[in-house]
Amino acid sequence: MAKFKDYLTASFRQIREDRAEGIAEDTEIEYRRDIEDRLRRIRQYDRQRDNLILDLCPSNITSTQVVPGDFDAAKFKEKDIQIGIDRRNDLIILEIVVDRYESLFGAYPEADKIKELIPNWTSKIK
Repeated sequence: MAKFKDYLTASFRQIREDRAEGIAEDTEIEYRRDIEDRLRRIRQYDRQRDNLILDLCPSNITSTQVVPGDFDAAKFKEKDIQIGIDRRNDLIILEIVVDRYESLFGAYPEADKIKELIPNWTSKIK
């Protein structure tokens, strides 16, 4: 939080220290929430994709949930692609938000959660 607060106090000398602290804290919370929300959504996309496939499988040997004649491959493909696009967009935004978080507030404290979804991600904070 120090770097962001320093920007505030350097840019707005008239802002008192306690006001700068509050602004910095509120901003850090917003960044953290955004990161947490994107991590949750990305995991949901993975579950949605898994569920697309599971919905094709009958729940037991005698059940036929999907009748081959009723299956619409084009709709399946479109839904699958849309989930992939949404997931990819959130991954891109996540990387940007984490990068900004780290440049403004320091190392993200739960970097292991990011590494689970983006294995090749590395913190820019040394």
